[in-house]
Amino acid sequence: MFRLKSKTARWCTVVCLVGWLVTSSSAVASQVKKPVVHSSCQHQELKPAYHRTDHVLKKLETKPPRFIVSETRYKEQPTPDVVNPPSEEPAKAPSKTVYLTFDDGPHKVSDQLLSILNEFDAKATFFMLDGNMRNFPDAVKRMAEAGHSLGAHGVTHDKTKIYQSPQTVVAEMEQTLKTIKEITGIDSTLIRTPYGSAPYMKDPYKKAVSDKGYQLWDWNVDSKDWYYRDNRLVANTIAQVADKAKKDEPLVILLHEREETLIQLPQLLEFLKKQNYDFKALDAQMTPIQLK
Repeated sequence: MFRLKSKTARWCTVVCLVGWLVTSSSAVASQVKKPVVHSSCQHQELKPAYHRTDHVLKKLETKPPRFIVSETRYKEQPTPDVVNPPSEEPAKAPSKTVYLTFDDGPHKVSDQLLSILNEFDAKATFFMLDGNMRNFPDAVKRMAEAGHSLGAHGVTHDKTKIYQSPQTVVAEMEQTLKTIKEITGIDSTLIRTPYGSAPYMKDPYKKAVSDKGYQLWDWNVDSKDWYYRDNRLVANTIAQVADKAKKDEPLVILLHEREETLIQLPQLLEFLKKQNYDFKALDAQMTPIQLK
């Protein structure tokens, strides 16, 4: 009997527990809110979350992403060739022309002289003596091949002989020009008489050479390298160039084929180059410069 009561008691206990669990579940279920399904309530439920992120969105609107900042900087510093092209370089001053002329050659230093002229891309005119050309024919050929102009300076270079008469002047020039043609094949009509056209070339002399079709050239800048054997010839020449430049005259510089001249020549050419001078050779179409 005791065992039956115990079994009955156990079943009663189980029934009681089940009843308590059912009661508790119903109570909990009654406290749980049903899901919101209509739109107005849905908006009310999302609104707080929206306000919590609104300030973040505003910050993003006022602070663009990094790549936009980079683009802004690019616009503030535009490419120079499209938006703000650089100003053009200052125009160079127009080039001027100087005519270098060398008397009394050719000489043993002629090759060195030609090298210096080539270094400065300079053309010159050589008024040569007949006997010297026969002694240095190869130098004469190189002058012609380099594009320099060739002219006659006479045979004797002796004023007591060449200026005896208009005919003696013509004879010396004619012979010298003939030698130029024999060596180079060039028919030149450029001449320069020894010591220049004054005072020995009187009007009858000038007429005689003009009738032969010769162009008589002097100079308007005397380097005096026949007197100065140092850099004074450079200073002297520069001073004359500056004076002539003011008068807008062609510059025809007198030089000689001398060793002393070659030493100073690069300095002179460098100065003229920096002054924007071009070095050109005389030609038969130009109006000659003559001493007054």
